[in-house]
Amino acid sequence: FPPQAAHWVLPHSPALARFYCSIQRGTARRLVLRLAPSVKRVVCRRCCSLLLPGAGGCLRLRGGSR
Repeated sequence: FPPQAAHWVLPHSPALARFYCSIQRGTARRLVLRLAPSVKRVVCRRCCSLLLPGAGGCLRLRGGSR
């Protein structure tokens, strides 16, 4: 099950966790399957990384230093 595998692998290899999440999304899209809402909330739509507090995800800051 890819989400569980991504959670286990995340501390050791964030790139492999993103790969697992992208494979899951691509497979669901290709086979026209729906992802569970709990899975959708945990995976970033843009970069396919896991959105866990303190473990991963992207952070965008508004307004740079002037």
